[in-house]
Amino acid sequence: FSGAGQLFAQPAPDADIISVYGIVRPDREAKLAFKIGGMIRSVTVDAGERVEKGQVLAELDASEIDSRASRAALAVEKARRDVARLKPLGEKGYASAQSVADARTALEAARADQRAVEFDRSLARITAPADGVVLARHAEARELVAPGAPVLTVSAGSDSFVLKTGLSDRDMARVKTGDPATIRLDAFEGMEMQGEVSRLAAESDPRSGTFEAEIRFIEPAHPLVSGFIGQVQIRPAISGANASAVTIPASALLEGHGSQASVFLVDKQTHLVERRRLTVGRIRGENILVTEGLTPDSVIVTAGAAYLHEGARVRITGDLAALP
Repeated sequence: FSGAGQLFAQPAPDADIISVYGIVRPDREAKLAFKIGGMIRSVTVDAGERVEKGQVLAELDASEIDSRASRAALAVEKARRDVARLKPLGEKGYASAQSVADARTALEAARADQRAVEFDRSLARITAPADGVVLARHAEARELVAPGAPVLTVSAGSDSFVLKTGLSDRDMARVKTGDPATIRLDAFEGMEMQGEVSRLAAESDPRSGTFEAEIRFIEPAHPLVSGFIGQVQIRPAISGANASAVTIPASALLEGHGSQASVFLVDKQTHLVERRRLTVGRIRGENILVTEGLTPDSVIVTAGAAYLHEGARVRITGDLAALP
């Protein structure tokens, strides 16, 4: 039979690349909250605004904390008077040493309570921990917030961004920090940016089961904005199951089910065809990735396979090594 098309299986050096999608986020970000609960007096910034280190971003209504501070100051004053009254009495023997010691302890306790209240009052306002950008505003003025409830999310640094993505456990086992990556953002169609793996999570996300990875941009060609979506291709230093994969035209497949398929393989010495079972992977354009069953020097029938049968003889015309 001379009407069949033959072709060497093609090496797929990039088949081992890990391709995932992710979102651009600041390299460092912080959720800012009040240490104490209460009613918000004001929130002075909105999402997208740049802030400077030390800038006041939000404040609580101080009425309640001021009242607590006044009570704490009065408690300290009373404890001080008790010590002043009992000390001379103790020296003259009219008050026990235990009573004087208790009064002094009460004074120290009152002072400790006062310091705690003053500390809480100092945290009744939120200030920017560093120059950055407001990423999200979670609360509004006149809202009641619980202690520790996020009010604002800000970046710590305005120009440092990473692409955050999730890796499966199989991919996580192969990726190391420093592995190179190519990033393509939807906002800049057709443009590639270079990056590298900068951080890998120590445990998986309990909701998605994936491991978070951060890809650092190496001298991005355009200004980045938190929320950009893109694809990243990581080139792991550790080879995986696809390291020896090849590609063949999808038209060469005789039949397939799931990850199993078959093709006709040509014996270069006898020119007889043999049906070969393959393990296939993902589709790449008009080609399909073969992970098991073929080597780069395998000759396969790419056209006319439907007219062949096991053991049929074919005539090879042309230089196979010169074929694309």
